[in-house]
Amino acid sequence: MTFESAADTPALEDQAAVLKAGLRRMGLEVPPAGQERMVAYLELLRRWNRAYNLTAIVDPAQMVARHLLDSLALLPYLDGRWFLDAGTGAGLPGVPLAVACPHCHFVLLDSNGKKIRFLRQARRELGLDNIEPVQGRLESYRPRRMPDAVIARALAPLERLVGWAGYWLEQGVPLLAMKGDLSESERSAVPPPYNVRLNELEVAGLPARRCLATVGIR
Repeated sequence: MTFESAADTPALEDQAAVLKAGLRRMGLEVPPAGQERMVAYLELLRRWNRAYNLTAIVDPAQMVARHLLDSLALLPYLDGRWFLDAGTGAGLPGVPLAVACPHCHFVLLDSNGKKIRFLRQARRELGLDNIEPVQGRLESYRPRRMPDAVIARALAPLERLVGWAGYWLEQGVPLLAMKGDLSESERSAVPPPYNVRLNELEVAGLPARRCLATVGIR
């Protein structure tokens, strides 16, 4: 698939090069068509951002690192085929993961209507049949199918996030919370019977610490 509206600008060519180099550094494989779709997603996000203020990050190179590569750092930890991206915002990490994993289904959940409208447009323009934008809140959302994992990226303090995801955790669904520098106090605030396991995430282009907190029942 080609995206002619995004084809001939130096900024997009630069983004494609940064993405390709970042994937190589992180040891991740995404086919060229998928990389092209990811860059087209950033271009669509940039256009919508002019009117809807969907992201504060507008520098092209930073968008690749902080939106795409940061989201894709979760790839090695996905186990299953059906995922719930809670508080997805403009589709992060759900959209990059959906492009990289076309065989998986991603429910993109957010309470903000304008962000859900953007994601519906992204699904149409980019041909992302494996994303399902849904307007709602994690603590009250009850789909017919149980996800294999709940994903959340920089959404809330871990204790609060665990409270919102309590229903899912009690059903045996793990919570994958992408965080910055998770303090010991934030980690220890998670009450029993939940267990928190930390993994360091290496994100090309991001010098700040990134980690994944996997929460489950002991």
